[in-house]
Amino acid sequence: MGELLTEEVFSAPKWQKITYRILSILVFALGINVLMIKEAGWLLFLAPLIFFISVSMFVYTRQKLIISNDEIRLIGGFKRYFISWNAITKVDMMRLGKYKTPTATIYYAGGQLKLNRSFYLEPQFKRILLLLEAKTNPEIFTKTYWEARSQISQDWGLEK
Repeated sequence: MGELLTEEVFSAPKWQKITYRILSILVFALGINVLMIKEAGWLLFLAPLIFFISVSMFVYTRQKLIISNDEIRLIGGFKRYFISWNAITKVDMMRLGKYKTPTATIYYAGGQLKLNRSFYLEPQFKRILLLLEAKTNPEIFTKTYWEARSQISQDWGLEK
């Protein structure tokens, strides 16, 4: 299990953050406009949903995955994860959906953390997988992880 020189931080691409933040402000303004309608009727009940969507879009842009020598941390969202390397019991990966997007699942004593390739750019997701493999015991990776890993290695030209 290798040592990291510095902790590594992974987040959504900058263009995606900017786009979602602008859309979040526009959706929030839509919620205010719905509240200002004089005879809104049933539309008034949509305002809390619209505000929730706006806040969710903003929180999504603040998420960061931090990998250090001590732990994996996912911060900035509604729920924070602090997972010690020793607490990880299993790592699995599946390819989901029409475009076979890889999703790595880290199982630990307190639950599970899903890392979806659609949130991270390809180079970041490659680096996350390499760090997981370097920092954890090879026996905790499932057979489906290695099968999906070999498929995406061929697709992406990923070294083992």
